[in-house]
Amino acid sequence: MQVSRSKEQKLIDIAFELVLTITNKENVDIFKNKSNEDKADWVADQLRKCGFDTCKCGSSWGVLNDTRRHD
Repeated sequence: MQVSRSKEQKLIDIAFELVLTITNKENVDIFKNKSNEDKADWVADQLRKCGFDTCKCGSSWGVLNDTRRHD
């Protein structure tokens, strides 16, 4: 049985998964020489794959493009 999760809970789960992924010893070398923009692009790609499409906007690294898709 699958439990329905709120969009906020989904984002919290994704945030933990991203941090655990980038700090895993096997992945550290992949990120150590990347610029902040490259890292932000990677995060945006991961969020997009999870159903949260974002774009850069002003001083924000990511703004949701269409919040209706995430309910």
